[in-house]
Amino acid sequence: MSLEKASISWSAKQLKNMIASGKIDFNHIIQRSYVWERKRKSALIESMIIGYPIPPVFAKRSVDGTGKRGGNIYAIMDGKQRLSTVAQFLNDEFALSDLPPVSYMDEANGGECEADISGMKFSELPEALQDHLNSVIFSVTYFDNLSKEEERELFKRLNAGKPLSTKSRLLASCNDIEGLLDIGSHELFGEMLTEKSKDNKNQVTLVMKAWCMMNKPVEEVSFEGKDFNPLFETTEITNEERLELDKVFSLIHDTHFSLTDNLKEKAVAKKLYTETHLISLVPYFAKAVEDGIDADTMADWLVDFFGSHSEEYDIAAGNGSAKNSNIVTRDKVLSESFEQFFTEE
Repeated sequence: MSLEKASISWSAKQLKNMIASGKIDFNHIIQRSYVWERKRKSALIESMIIGYPIPPVFAKRSVDGTGKRGGNIYAIMDGKQRLSTVAQFLNDEFALSDLPPVSYMDEANGGECEADISGMKFSELPEALQDHLNSVIFSVTYFDNLSKEEERELFKRLNAGKPLSTKSRLLASCNDIEGLLDIGSHELFGEMLTEKSKDNKNQVTLVMKAWCMMNKPVEEVSFEGKDFNPLFETTEITNEERLELDKVFSLIHDTHFSLTDNLKEKAVAKKLYTETHLISLVPYFAKAVEDGIDADTMADWLVDFFGSHSEEYDIAAGNGSAKNSNIVTRDKVLSESFEQFFTEE
């Protein structure tokens, strides 16, 4: 069965307006973050001026739910950098750099002209060049009714040979990306991660690591790429596991609040929101949820634990923290501390 697809052409000015109105969506689940530097952006604008071919854009089309004519949304699967660059330049958001003078046609001024455009923003270009750039046509191929499997496969094929980040490859191959992102929308990650980290979807990795710590024997857990990355292709988190993760993340969040509420314990709160420590602590927050231990008591335990300065734990949390041997070591030290603290309680 062939994919449902069609092509459409838009001018650069139309693209800019569609992006502004939300008709073009750059937030596709497996889309790469915006990564072009100014020199590469400038080269694209130069290509548009000279007339070099611009590669086509690929998108998934959907309806925005209003039922109105023209209510289609185009989620960009390949071409985000090109379209973002065009919109940014037409909106005067950057100046061109490292370009030689360019020739262009200006009938109002006698035909062929030349301009040194380096250092110029769009509004500073000669009017004839502005008109030309606004009218440059982009070809867009869009797909309808894609299944999750077809989306993943299409993304991989469109980006074959491109320098994708490990994260982009993981997202493209992920068996349950919607589920991981849904769990990763917990307020814990909203506070813990920077906007850039959330844009890079680092919460997906954290959720998968937490799931491993709660559902696999620690002797089998490794966060080294060769061991960890294949899990994204095979793992689908059940509804019961989602609920358990949500409870654990809520207790971690509340414990962090308890720690930050006490000015003296802010250093411990910072450690709790550090990836290696947080993931290592997940099984013990899961046990706390099961045993009905509250956030203030968990905060007391963390103050006691990090105040003891276990050299064995600190070494295992340093270089090579993703290795199974270091995960096992951290878990052993935490287990002993947890048992001792709550036995004394």
